[in-house]
This record gives sequence, structure tokens and C-alpha cells, in this order.
Amino acid sequence: MSDYSAGLSPAAQLPISPHIVAGIGLRRAASRDEILALLAAALAETGLDRGHLAALATLDGKAAHPAIVSAARWLDVPVLALPPSALRRPVPNPSALVARHLGLHSVAEAAAASFGPLLAEKRRSANVTCALSRLASAYAPISRAASALSTLSTSRAGP
Repeated sequence: MSDYSAGLSPAAQLPISPHIVAGIGLRRAASRDEILALLAAALAETGLDRGHLAALATLDGKAAHPAIVSAARWLDVPVLALPPSALRRPVPNPSALVARHLGLHSVAEAAAASFGPLLAEKRRSANVTCALSRLASAYAPISRAASALSTLSTSRAGP
């Protein structure tokens, strides 16, 4: 079993409270609706829904993107901004394109895996990637203070 798949477990074994972190990678042309559609599909494929979602996580340079800010507001979850160093980890589906542009193997899978074991590997749409992880107990629960700080730091990005 590899680092990124260690601890994969069926969604049915997870608690009902918010415990899922969605790693989100996005291009400049991404829209809120594209993020929400891909996220909804990933959650549905794992037997979950948006009520299970604790946060969206992404590369710090993408955290203020209007699409992710708007999606997080709509979902009422924080955006967790991660530095590139936190995303330097093995992932099941590395991207040559992301490696060329950012010097990382992944954004979505690596961001999700930063918070716990992957439940759903990367899914792609035209401008968005999404992966899901189970929030590890070391991070749970994501406090309301962290949520407020994260929302405040990205709220100036516009609608």
C-alpha cells in the first residue's frame, strides 16, 4: 500500500458530521458552478453530500480565485490555503502539466491528502480538479475561528 492510499476507507464507515476536505485545483477560467458540479459528482460517487464537507483546500496562490471563494461561500465552508511545501507529496495521479507550471506533482490530490487519507482520487473537468480526503483527527474539527479567518482572508477577492 502506498503513502497516498494508506487508510482508504468506504464512506459508509465515516461519521455524519463534516469530515471531508475537498482538494481543489483550478485554472484561471474556472467558475464557481464548475467547481460545485465536479465536487457534487465526487461526493455522490463516494456516497456523500455537501453536508459532509468541512473545507476546500488548495494552493495558497489559488485561494483567492473568485471561483473557489464563491464556491466556499455557497457551501459555507472555509478555503484552506496551503503553501507549495505542503503539496510536495506522492499522489496516485501526478500531473505533468502541474509539474511544468508549478513544480508540484498535484494540487487537488496533494491538498486533500494534506488533511487525511484520500477517499476519492482526482477528478477533472475542463478547468477544475477535485479530490476528497477524510479529515484526520489531528485536524478535526476545523474550528469556527479557522473558518472565519480563512473566509476573511479570501473575502476581498470579489464575488
